Amino acid sequence: MSNKLSTHPSEKSKLKKQSQQSLFLRLSFFLPLILGFFFYRYINSGAFLPLSCQLFNLRCPVAKDTVRGFVDPRFKEVKEIFEKNIENGEEVGAAVTVYYQDKIIVDLTGGIADIETGRIYDKDTLQLVFSSTKVLTAIVIARLVEKGILDYSEKIATYWPEFAQGNKENVTLHDLLTHTAGVGWIDTKQLTMNDLKDFNHFDEILARQPHNFDGNPIRSYHALTRGFYLNAIVRRVDPKNRTIGQIVAEEILPTYNIDFHYKTTKEIYPRVASIYTYPLPRILGKLLLPKWMISNPLHTLFNYMFDSSTVTFKTLVATSPDQSQPKDWNSFEMLQYEGPSYSGVTNSRSMAKLAAIMANEGQPLPDSKEPPLFKKSTFDLLTKNDKTEYDIAIHESISMLYGGLGNFSLDGLDWQYWGWGGSGGSMLLWNPEHKVAVGYCMNAFHTALLGDHRSLNLMKSVSNTIKKLKAIEE
Repeated sequence: MSNKLSTHPSEKSKLKKQSQQSLFLRLSFFLPLILGFFFYRYINSGAFLPLSCQLFNLRCPVAKDTVRGFVDPRFKEVKEIFEKNIENGEEVGAAVTVYYQDKIIVDLTGGIADIETGRIYDKDTLQLVFSSTKVLTAIVIARLVEKGILDYSEKIATYWPEFAQGNKENVTLHDLLTHTAGVGWIDTKQLTMNDLKDFNHFDEILARQPHNFDGNPIRSYHALTRGFYLNAIVRRVDPKNRTIGQIVAEEILPTYNIDFHYKTTKEIYPRVASIYTYPLPRILGKLLLPKWMISNPLHTLFNYMFDSSTVTFKTLVATSPDQSQPKDWNSFEMLQYEGPSYSGVTNSRSMAKLAAIMANEGQPLPDSKEPPLFKKSTFDLLTKNDKTEYDIAIHESISMLYGGLGNFSLDGLDWQYWGWGGSGGSMLLWNPEHKVAVGYCMNAFHTALLGDHRSLNLMKSVSNTIKKLKAIEE
């Protein structure tokens, strides 16, 4: 007879079941913690890092492999921040140029212009900057005002009688430039790219559009439509019947030696950087998670972007030709049609040069043989303070200058900046008091309204360094 203890098969089965239950309990406890940890890393790491880098810190980019350009040694911290933006996955490719007291102190490019081909983001790269285009458009309008061709206070119907229909008869050029014209969205039809091909056909659509607020002057961002309507006006009053983009190409680009194109041709298309949109899972995560768990939370307007009944949706989504998304603008077809509110393809150096001339009150930079953009009196009218009003499309109060530029107080910066920014993060801004001018563009599409932590950290470094330099001088 054996002395070994034997276990009954039913006991073995019971022990096995208990072991499995114990393992399941341990997994049910630890697995959510593990998944939560990786999800937290994913949401708060750089949006454009490879997934291996986001989760495991592997195969992360090295910015110094691609960053090129010039930095005044006193502003070397700006370059360090620029490199970190790339290494941390906040950028794919980007460029920043800064003027101070009429001189370039920062001029950097870096990262990747096109991930599929590995093309480097360099000084020859061009970037779609969306609403930063509005700055140059406002400059063109101011030049026409100076010539007496346009008047800010004149009713648009004076230049374009068909515009008066639908309670728009009292809308002025100034109203349109400052986003109170009541044509922030088009709802008589869904716009298509084909509509943009024929100016006469498109003008009929624009003229038929009723006032969005029954004739009441309510501030509601004209994201796309400001440029559509301005183009229709300018073509009617310009002696050569040119579009705004044609005026830019003939009068601004060659005179001031800048790259800023309202239509992308086949010749320049290979230079244009691809746009990379903010990952949808991260947007959803930031919408669902409490703000204290998230670095760089979404702007309030994203709460309205998915509801077709809201002014925000009608303005930013429904009015976009074919309801196009940012990534759709990588195609040549989308870029070949002029939209003076959004279609500018340029680089940071050209943006900053325009900003520097504006910081110099429209006068040419020293040692330049270029003519003024306009007279001092025109500059003063363009930049006269206008109303600060709550904008019901972007859910934020906006301070406007009379000729259609913004007057901004940016987070963490105690200086006012004039100009405008573009969807995704580009900025064309200047501070008139300290004569600081900034051009910033990028192909990683973030979700802030005007600038974000990438550009704001660069600008903070510039302003802090200037303050230190002035303190030493005193």
